[in-house]
Amino acid sequence: MTETTPSAAELPVRTDLAKPRPAGAAGRPCPICGSDQLVEFAGRPDARCAACDALERHRALARGMSELLRDGAGRGALEVGPVSPRVYGDFLRERGWRYQSIDRSRRGHPNDPRAVGFIDHEADLCDLSLFAEGSLHLVIVQHVIEEIPAYGTALGEIARVLAPAGTALLEIPFNPALERSERHPPDHFGNVWRFGADLADRIAAHFAHVELVELGEAQYVGRLFVCRHAP
Repeated sequence: MTETTPSAAELPVRTDLAKPRPAGAAGRPCPICGSDQLVEFAGRPDARCAACDALERHRALARGMSELLRDGAGRGALEVGPVSPRVYGDFLRERGWRYQSIDRSRRGHPNDPRAVGFIDHEADLCDLSLFAEGSLHLVIVQHVIEEIPAYGTALGEIARVLAPAGTALLEIPFNPALERSERHPPDHFGNVWRFGADLADRIAAHFAHVELVELGEAQYVGRLFVCRHAP
C-alpha cells in the first residue's frame, strides 16, 4: 500500500490507446472473436459485435491490453459480470488462462436483467471467499463497481485475491471535475455511485501501483485503472 494516495490528476496516464478506432468491415475485426459484423446498440452504430456480444469497452480492453492477456500460462483469472461466454471466457481460456467468472445472480441485476446462466459462480464482489488470498493473476471488472454500495469492501476483496505479480483491470466511470463521489438511488442500470476525482484515492489505498489507461474503440473512449501490488 502506498504511503500517499494520488488524485486522478496525479496518476500516470497512458493515452496512446485512446484514439477512436475504426469499426466494422471498413476497419479491423473484433479482437475477441474475429468477426467484422458490428451492429447498432443503444443508438450507437457499430457498438456490439453480432457474433460474441462484445461492446466497444470489451473490444477496447482486448486490444489495449493484448500484451498482458496473450499468454495466461495456466494462471488464474477472474471476470466479474461477464456479458457472454466468449467475452472474456473463451477468449482467455484459448490464451492459457484458468478463467472463472462470477455475478451476483444468473439473472443479472434486478434493475438491468440479463441472462447470464453461463457464469461459473453466483457470488458477491464484496465476499470473494471462494478464492484464496493471492490466487489470481488477472481480475477484470468493467462497469460493476458503481453498482456496489460498499464499493470499498469490493476493492479490498479484489486486492486480497490478487497475486503479488497480478493485475486488476478496473473500468469505473468517474468525473474528474467532481471533487467528491456522490451516492444516489439506483438508476435504471442499478448504479448507486457517481464517482469523482477522489475515486483514485480510494483505489490507491488498496494497490501499490495504479495507472490510468485511456482506451478507444469506434467512437468510444474509456478509462481503465490498471492496478498492481508491485510496479
